[in-house]
Amino acid sequence: MPYISDIFATIVDTETGDFRFLPFPGSLMDQPYMTMNILKVIQETYRADRAEKMEKMKPSGGGSNNRRRRK
Repeated sequence: MPYISDIFATIVDTETGDFRFLPFPGSLMDQPYMTMNILKVIQETYRADRAEKMEKMKPSGGGSNNRRRRK
């Protein structure tokens, strides 16, 4: 859990899951290999969860049922 609460949550954009900052000073190539791999797995899971939640928020049906028919 420390990777999620202490690192991931503080460096990503909550809407997209994109990294806004790197967890440690330096360039991407200066980041610890295993830490970045763990963060990428968390990022994939986060994005999949967000996509699932967005899909559930979409209205079901074709949308034509929401209109009243004129007689």
